[in-house]
Amino acid sequence: MLPMKQVTIMTVIGSILVLLCSIFLGVFPSIFNSIVNKMLVLSRDSATLGDFISPPVPIYMQFYLFHVTNPDDIRFHGAKPKLKQVGPYTYAEVRTKHNMTWNDDDGTVTYLQDKSYFFREDMSHGLKESDEITTINPIMVVLADFVDRYRTDQNKKLLDLIWTEIEVGFDIFATEAVGNTIFYGFDLPEFDFDFSNLSVIIPGVNVTEGLSGSLYDILTKLNERGVIDVEPPESLRSNQIHFLKNNTDDHPYEVKTGAQGLDDYLHIVSWNGKSSLSYWNDEYCDQINGTDGTQFPPQVSKDQALYIYTSELCRSLYLTYEKEVDVHGVTTYRFIPPKDALEDPLVNPDNQCFCYPNVSYCLHASMLNMAPCAFDAPIVLSTPHFYQGNQEDIDSIDGLSPHKEEHETYLDIEPNTGVAMRAMKKMQLNVPLKRYGSFPSFKNVPEVIFPIVWVNESAQIDEDTASSVRKALYSPFTIVDAICGTLIGIGALLILVGTWKFIGVRRARNQQKL
Repeated sequence: MLPMKQVTIMTVIGSILVLLCSIFLGVFPSIFNSIVNKMLVLSRDSATLGDFISPPVPIYMQFYLFHVTNPDDIRFHGAKPKLKQVGPYTYAEVRTKHNMTWNDDDGTVTYLQDKSYFFREDMSHGLKESDEITTINPIMVVLADFVDRYRTDQNKKLLDLIWTEIEVGFDIFATEAVGNTIFYGFDLPEFDFDFSNLSVIIPGVNVTEGLSGSLYDILTKLNERGVIDVEPPESLRSNQIHFLKNNTDDHPYEVKTGAQGLDDYLHIVSWNGKSSLSYWNDEYCDQINGTDGTQFPPQVSKDQALYIYTSELCRSLYLTYEKEVDVHGVTTYRFIPPKDALEDPLVNPDNQCFCYPNVSYCLHASMLNMAPCAFDAPIVLSTPHFYQGNQEDIDSIDGLSPHKEEHETYLDIEPNTGVAMRAMKKMQLNVPLKRYGSFPSFKNVPEVIFPIVWVNESAQIDEDTASSVRKALYSPFTIVDAICGTLIGIGALLILVGTWKFIGVRRARNQQKL
């Protein structure tokens, strides 16, 4: 029989083990989060800087183009457009941040980020950049809209004469190689307008020497001579048209490093030198809010909204929690843009400030007018296949079939770090097809929002990276749980044995007294 003193020591030790381990299990998540938070802070020599400069996760751009199968019926008879989706044409996207400037007083870093793209035929299901696709010609639509809007009593005759020549050089539909359409650009024609008596047609405007050169040259001359009051976009200077430019940056970003706290970690302080936009003439719609979508402040919760600024959309957007998702064994929270974010402004008044130039020109659900940030060009971005859009718009085009699984944007966020383990950002480029100014090429066309291409910019960690994430995030908890669980078990056993021995000693003493 153990002496009472040893029994007491055994019980006390057991109690201490149980108490300390229980407390440690309770506080360990906070300790772990504190360690993670310190590692996230960006600095000139931080361990995470390399991944910030050049993300290790592979990123791909998948292009799905809409091939027009009945262009003549559309042009001459106003038929419903029949489109055939062709894709994906897959490009690897490489991002590199450079020209980094650290502002320690404000806890920010400013940088430029280049994006380069490389065609991946092996991921394009046999499709090639040389494939030819017939699409609506966006430059023709832009010019028709431009001439129609800027015609006045003073310049109408001149612009109508110019338009006649434009119709000779352009067609409402264009057939081009996919690679040229997306990145490399296809050449625009040059013009040589030599009209007589133009000084009589437009009094006070000396254009008798004619107009010649590229489209950019002609628009520049018309602007200089006061015929139109708008400068041509720089993108036309090369006399080529394409959707994206390769090896270019997206203007300077200034973001929070986390040095002054992680509540606004990687939030964009300014873009292109400005803390707010000037596209929408509204404080709410012109906000630059949130991060770029690759990472968020740590400790993401299910009941919060995540804000991202997307320069391609010329606006900020918010996402809300949908469900838990497993990405190679890593538990993530899936966030999606709620329907309200791109809802019809008549349904969600918060979106009325995105109507351009005013609420009389609101687009339907799923759409955003890009004219304010596209040199006033009639460009419409939307969800692919008008997902969550107006059924009337979907039915106006043969070949559209919106599905949540294929066409929804989402981010799968690891909640402890705020890092996106998987991201699918999807958008569609469209132009409004109208009977602009009764111009011959447009006088019979149906009036629809006409899809050209939709894009999926995707990124997902691979199995090896996921394994490293699991080890870093889950192994410490597994080890602590195992050690503390064992010690709690030992402590409980000591308490149990001590209690049993204590009862035995007391019983023996009572029997001796008898």
